[in-house]
Amino acid sequence: MLNHSQKLLMRALSACRDAEIAEEVYTEVNLAQPDRRNFQSGLGLRVNVEGRLGFMWSEGQYQDAELISLAVREANSGQRGSFSQKGLSAPSPSGPTSAANRQLEHSLTQLQAFIQGLDFLLPSLLPERKFSLSARLLQHTLKLTTRNGERWASRVLHLVTLTSTQGLPVSGSLYSTSAPSDPSALLCQLAWRSAHSQEIAWPEDELLPAVFTAEAAGKLLEDFALDSLTLGSPLNLQIPKDEAWLHPTLTLSDDHQLVGGFGSVPFDGEGLTRQPVTLLKEGRLLNSLADIATAREYQTPPLGLAVRPWGQAPRPGYSNLRLAPGSQALSELCQMVDYGVLLDRLTPLPPSWNRPGYFCRRAETAFLLQKGRPVCRLPQFIVSAPYQSLLGEELLGLGYETRLCGRTLCPPLAVKRLALEEADLEPSETWSDYPNLWW
Repeated sequence: MLNHSQKLLMRALSACRDAEIAEEVYTEVNLAQPDRRNFQSGLGLRVNVEGRLGFMWSEGQYQDAELISLAVREANSGQRGSFSQKGLSAPSPSGPTSAANRQLEHSLTQLQAFIQGLDFLLPSLLPERKFSLSARLLQHTLKLTTRNGERWASRVLHLVTLTSTQGLPVSGSLYSTSAPSDPSALLCQLAWRSAHSQEIAWPEDELLPAVFTAEAAGKLLEDFALDSLTLGSPLNLQIPKDEAWLHPTLTLSDDHQLVGGFGSVPFDGEGLTRQPVTLLKEGRLLNSLADIATAREYQTPPLGLAVRPWGQAPRPGYSNLRLAPGSQALSELCQMVDYGVLLDRLTPLPPSWNRPGYFCRRAETAFLLQKGRPVCRLPQFIVSAPYQSLLGEELLGLGYETRLCGRTLCPPLAVKRLALEEADLEPSETWSDYPNLWW
């Protein structure tokens, strides 16, 4: 017997060349009220009408016939392309719903045990500070139905944030798809930031060498990949072929198999089986981010590099980014810098600040380095520099201590020069760095 998605697919195929159904379910559990759960579900229909693509999303407001009609109408003026997939496997016999429910309940039990460990250790470790805790589980389930078959999978994101506003603000976060078991890494992060947040000062110079912690380097890589590595984008087309474009120590890969990584899912946003892909090797571009339509437009094989933001059609994107480590410890990078800044927590700026080809974020937590050691906090400032500079001629060295931060596994890095611009932003202009629910 055909299910609803299969029936909708058959009706859509009678009106277009190809069609695809994406069913998504989003569940949020706040550990403050674990029995009250927020559910959201939707269905996306993508169609190919005579070589043009259309997409419509419904959260129950459209009947099947209306949804098909709207998607076909969108395709009449849509971009050219195709998205036919092959080799999709059938869903598990137990069904997506029952398996996802078991996964969520198991994760909830583990996260509750982790929070109990934090509550026990934190007051003794940092008795002078009072922290507020936010702990949530987000479950994202995706089922794709195409004329070649069906695929479904589910992931649970564990989100823990501890924040103290006593004195200079201090916060620490843990984002992972694998259930956390040991609170020591998060507690160490909080203790380290607190120890260097007793006073605040502005440096003598506004052009200084800088060290990015692994967390800060991860934000640099995330923004760089979206800005420069999408196949066919203006910046991507300017990248020289078959020659070193960035620093020769840089080797960057897309790796969907990172344990705990937010992008660790078995297939991409179009149902293609993910595989490790080298994006940069020794500073040279090998592969760019591309969905099926973009890959075919530029006559390259699709490599499973499509993401699917909630309620939107697939687009080029990465799963997890892995930067090959260097040979120096974070402390050694700081010694190389001597007098400079240590960037730790970098948060987004309002969209009006964005410049193509530039890394632009607010340094919310950064420290002044003297003789290679952090001595005090810096006021918030703006980091704005060309990616090609930070990851090219200005790159001073890479560390070896890699850390998983959401969608990146990377080491710290040091740059020769970084301009510091004082932040003159309205207090209300705060932009969340909340993990994006890309598939």
